[in-house]
Amino acid sequence: MTNVHILSAADAETDGGHGHDELQKMRAHAASDRFGVHALVDDPAAAEIVLFVESSAAAGAYFERVRRHPVFRARRESCYLFSSTDRIVPFLPGVYASVERSWYWPRWTRSGMYLGIHESDHLRYRPDAAAAYLFSFVGSSATHRVRRAVVRLTHPESRIIDTAVERPIGHAASRVRYGEILAASAFVLCPRGGGPASFRLFETMMLGRSPVVISDEWMPPVGPKWDEVAVRVRERDVERVPALLEARREEAAAMGAAARAAWLEWFAPEAAFHRTVEWCLELASAAPGRAGARRALPYVQMLRPYHAARWTLRRAGHGERWRVPRPAELGAAVERARARRSRR
Repeated sequence: MTNVHILSAADAETDGGHGHDELQKMRAHAASDRFGVHALVDDPAAAEIVLFVESSAAAGAYFERVRRHPVFRARRESCYLFSSTDRIVPFLPGVYASVERSWYWPRWTRSGMYLGIHESDHLRYRPDAAAAYLFSFVGSSATHRVRRAVVRLTHPESRIIDTAVERPIGHAASRVRYGEILAASAFVLCPRGGGPASFRLFETMMLGRSPVVISDEWMPPVGPKWDEVAVRVRERDVERVPALLEARREEAAAMGAAARAAWLEWFAPEAAFHRTVEWCLELASAAPGRAGARRALPYVQMLRPYHAARWTLRRAGHGERWRVPRPAELGAAVERARARRSRR
């Protein structure tokens, strides 16, 4: 048994009172853990694993509050981070739902899940539901260019709804419609958004449908046999999706069943705490191999346009009190800068 201490470096009132939302979700998952192998302890000094559960906005855009936290400073070698925030830089070893494949280091990072995904009145596993659609997508085309290609797809048995264009019908009604369409689909398109992963991937698996992952930078979490669960499509091949799925129509039911089984085994609320701790233990065993120049990779990421712009804007806004810009705002700022350079 491993003793685990979980905490957050964020103020609970950060982000409109939601600074500890992820921490509370992890606590709930620990309480419902069906494995019973690992235990929560209140004293970080008694823990083999100290797990900070954060969103990057609440704990600092680049987890500055974690790195300044007294528990981290005292127990640095035992500390790991869980974050499901998009567009992160993994300054600390840990589990990230949206870590990018290009920057993935097995001795430093694990790809993980989103917390809090569970069955509800509008998202309910219905094994006998008929697949009226070969594939579907309900989501906004505004978060990434690949989604703009997705919403242009056509097929007589498809259901595509671009929520960036269609007038909202109310949160509750929209969620009901979303759940109904997922349940009625043989395959569900899961293109990347602000980050390489998406909630939709795990919701699709929960409902026993096969996800079609359209994200070149998505790093599949260790564990499931992903070839039996999901279809992978390169971003440049989006227009081929209808033909690809038509050719795999007969596999959809078996893949959906495998997806449901994988979700229950690896990502469901009753499994999430156990799997997260197991991934952290794998990282702990790899700690001796984390020496060398590769530890500087997170700092190299800060030279990328998005992170460089974000860091600069935060500095101009006098640090953490300034609102972290949305990805679309930062993207627009970068594009304006490029346009100015091209006119020179």
